[in-house]
Amino acid sequence: MPPHPLFLLLLPPEITDLIFSLLPTYTSSQTRLLSKSHNQRFQSRFRSIIFTRLKLNLHPATLLQLSRITESGAGPWIQHVTFSSKPFSNLYPKFTSWLISISSQLPPGEFPLEYEDEGNQEANTNIDSTTTSNINNNTTLTRILKNLPNLRSIDFDGSCTITHWQILTTSISNSNISTVETLRSPPVKMLVSELNLGLSTPETIISQYSQGFHKLKTLEMRTEGASGMLESLWLWISTVGRNSLEDLTIRHLREDNTEPSPNTHGGFLPENFSLPNLKRIHLDGFNLTFKDITLLLSPSSASKLEKIHLSKCRMNNNNNPAKNWFTVLTYLKRNTFPNLTSLRLTLSGYYNGLTTYDLPDLKIANEISGKPWNSTGAKCEVRLKSGEWYAYVVKKNLWDELGGYDNNDNDDNDDDINKFWESLTNGKWKSKRATRWKRLIRLREIERSEFGYRSRELREKIMTVSREVDSDCEDVRY
Repeated sequence: MPPHPLFLLLLPPEITDLIFSLLPTYTSSQTRLLSKSHNQRFQSRFRSIIFTRLKLNLHPATLLQLSRITESGAGPWIQHVTFSSKPFSNLYPKFTSWLISISSQLPPGEFPLEYEDEGNQEANTNIDSTTTSNINNNTTLTRILKNLPNLRSIDFDGSCTITHWQILTTSISNSNISTVETLRSPPVKMLVSELNLGLSTPETIISQYSQGFHKLKTLEMRTEGASGMLESLWLWISTVGRNSLEDLTIRHLREDNTEPSPNTHGGFLPENFSLPNLKRIHLDGFNLTFKDITLLLSPSSASKLEKIHLSKCRMNNNNNPAKNWFTVLTYLKRNTFPNLTSLRLTLSGYYNGLTTYDLPDLKIANEISGKPWNSTGAKCEVRLKSGEWYAYVVKKNLWDELGGYDNNDNDDNDDDINKFWESLTNGKWKSKRATRWKRLIRLREIERSEFGYRSRELREKIMTVSREVDSDCEDVRY
């Protein structure tokens, strides 16, 4: 006996939706064409599958098509948009950047059919002149975003080579859609200067970006640029994240080799910096002062913070990392941070001219168990460089190791600082194996300063340090 032609409609709605969600797009289309009843029943589900997540390249025709989709009434279905710069990502990075910004830079009804740049002939052949000639102000990103009332995330895939995204961020603010929860930058390092924040006054930045980010919860960025530009970037982050930001990840690549100087109020962040709802923070490659730490990890939000990851960050209070990071750790204990389940501080591997000690990397990873760092039995992995290639690893209770140091009003007590690091590393932080890589760097610096001339004495010192072995061997992990 053949099945009933409308048997899908006779099943419970939950089972019907499950079956339809597993069908390929082509089969889903065929199912809708079987009858008016099928079309009526599955139209909403079909649109959800097709339009909920869109992946778009930056071709002008694609932006035009997106504009048509949003204006046709499908805009409310779109929740996630991922931009791709294929096929121009490898050959024409400038052309790719130009494509995303054309709409907002042209007068109504105008569109350049030729892109004036060296080697653009092949790229121009990929553009449909008939289609692109119709692009006008209606295809601006601002206009498109206004027709996406339920847009929740904007992302860039690995093919994108855009080094700035000012057009996108200003379009979000100008559209005032206020639904975007996740914003991720292109995977390449974005030039901080391309955000054009350095020439803007704080009032201008706050005014320009005060709209459109009311529900932003996750912000991920990869940046590159001189440290002098970063205060404006931090102000921008504070502006877009002041209402709802919970998860902040920024990986920064320094351009300058010299240590930058803090601003007039003793930090690299603006004085009024605030992210009151922050729960998770991951910073990589930034210069910070203790004042910046108190702004990023504010006591008022201590009960909310669940994750703190600081990698390759330099504390600029003085040339004494042991003191600086001891002060940070005692600050964390003093303010408890009762829900902190993930703490990672990458302190090793930073050469600042000091060869007498090296600090360990600290890692608490209790995200799955949910056990906070101050709970009984919570272990912290203490990893210290041992020689040039290996590591000395031990597990300690960081909360207990801090002991009563957090009760001291003066964190400058050298005895307390030495006792803490001595106990945490089992005395290995000043061992020959822990400091070997720093001493080798120092000797090679001397060699370079002498224009590559390696005296007999210097050569013997380098060989001696390279061959050092001590009693740490039995504790070393490969």
